[in-house]
Amino acid sequence: MRFPDTAGILKFRYLRHLLVLLILVVCVSATIRLFDWHRVAYALRHMDVGILLGGGFPMLTIIFAVRGWRWLIVLGIKPNRDRFWQSLCANGAAAGLASLTPFQLGEIVKIRLIPDHHGSAWRLGVSGFFVERVLDLAGVLGVGLCGLAMHFAWPWLAPVALLFPLLGGLFLCLLSAHVRRLPQRLQPYAEALRHVRRIAFASLLTIIIWLLYCGLWWIAARSMHIHLGLSQVTLLVGSVMLVTVASMTPGGLGVSELGSRGIMLWLGASATDAETTAIALRLLTPLIALTGLACLLMLLRYRRR
Repeated sequence: MRFPDTAGILKFRYLRHLLVLLILVVCVSATIRLFDWHRVAYALRHMDVGILLGGGFPMLTIIFAVRGWRWLIVLGIKPNRDRFWQSLCANGAAAGLASLTPFQLGEIVKIRLIPDHHGSAWRLGVSGFFVERVLDLAGVLGVGLCGLAMHFAWPWLAPVALLFPLLGGLFLCLLSAHVRRLPQRLQPYAEALRHVRRIAFASLLTIIIWLLYCGLWWIAARSMHIHLGLSQVTLLVGSVMLVTVASMTPGGLGVSELGSRGIMLWLGASATDAETTAIALRLLTPLIALTGLACLLMLLRYRRR
């Protein structure tokens, strides 16, 4: 019997962490060097906090609600008032933690917070988490392609691109045909892949979720007096989210700012507007984290009753 090469695994982890640290240091240093912080400070002093909080919190609540509904659908849990409330809070808490972690892996905490948690819930939650990650990736790609289509004056392609999560759902359905080939001990971890109707419904909800995220980003930019069109905000959401996740840095620190600035400059914005937009989007991190913390506290209090 061969045992795993522990030394090799540790070396790989060390190199991965070193790479993440290098990316973080380079991107944060570049952000500090490139940004005109006097202009950023001026924009922050004149921001409309009422728009950010008054629009951001309700929009986040709606996003968490739709994500909570999707989570129940993917898991095959029949929604009722109590389960929906728990799923909403669990998804809010997971989103808050994900905004601070690499790869947004903080979302995995919602597996432990599944309503009606039982012995097999972990295995069901793992498969559900995989389904959601694939659909969200497709949603981000779809939103980004929608922005590109509108930017290059292909209006007919934009609504088609938004349907990209349906393609992700189709991929999952095709993948489900091979679940039976997995070893018996692994098949429970692919349970969510067996239900085509659930995946199709979850795909539709994913489209709604990422359009709501576009609305959230628009609100953040508007609070700093930056007016973004639909093509701009969709292109920002798609490209920046992909770069942020791929960078592996906690919360996309540095990477998100450089990505937002670069996209805005490419779209023809001034350096001041580009940097103001980047900082406006960074303000969403504490907003999401605090809202997620509130959701976690409400969920824990609810379960103690």
